[in-house]
Amino acid sequence: MKLFLFDIDGTLISPGPSARMAINQAIENFTGIPPDLQIKNVAGLTDRLIVKNALIKAGRESDVADAIDGIITNYLELFEETYHQSDGAFVYEDSIDLVNKAKAMNYPLGLLTGNVKRGAKIKLGKFGLMDHFTFGAFGDDGATRNDLPPVAQRIAKDTLGISFNYKDIILVGDTREDAIAAKTNGCQSIVVCRRKEWYDDIVNAGADLVVDSLSDPRIEEKFLS
Repeated sequence: MKLFLFDIDGTLISPGPSARMAINQAIENFTGIPPDLQIKNVAGLTDRLIVKNALIKAGRESDVADAIDGIITNYLELFEETYHQSDGAFVYEDSIDLVNKAKAMNYPLGLLTGNVKRGAKIKLGKFGLMDHFTFGAFGDDGATRNDLPPVAQRIAKDTLGISFNYKDIILVGDTREDAIAAKTNGCQSIVVCRRKEWYDDIVNAGADLVVDSLSDPRIEEKFLS
């Protein structure tokens, strides 16, 4: 039995600018310094690591342990308010194509994302997508993405009653960090390259399959047969 674990940002959906704007604002509210987070500062990272890195960059290393939870809470408050009013977010239709194909073959689906759980629910809830996924491993559950596959494996056993071997767990993402997390834990990976400039990094990270679209027929041949 195979288990498919989907990333959210850049894989299932694009959240638009509101998420990064909200976490920027929450960090600035605490430090007084705009962190000016760019896509390279957030892609593939957990929410908590994004905040930690920004605090260190602002010279606030001593505040890291105590400040992260408060900043994340402020971020979620700001984000929830703006996200549902924003028209910048959208669903990647090729991701839904893969979700539907895997479900049609009765493969269980979960989430593996750097978003904290509440953030994941906000992002996917806008489009009614949470119901596709039985469980998830979230940014609350580990410091880095590499920490999350063991969490997902454990929760899958508790939720589904199935002990998945890592080689049967397939991470579906869009960054080199997804490929690294899979390789580090002995999982497989499908990485959709939404940004052409990331292609070499994704390949060099050891992704099992790099595609331009999650509707690529090679996915069915390699993972859904």
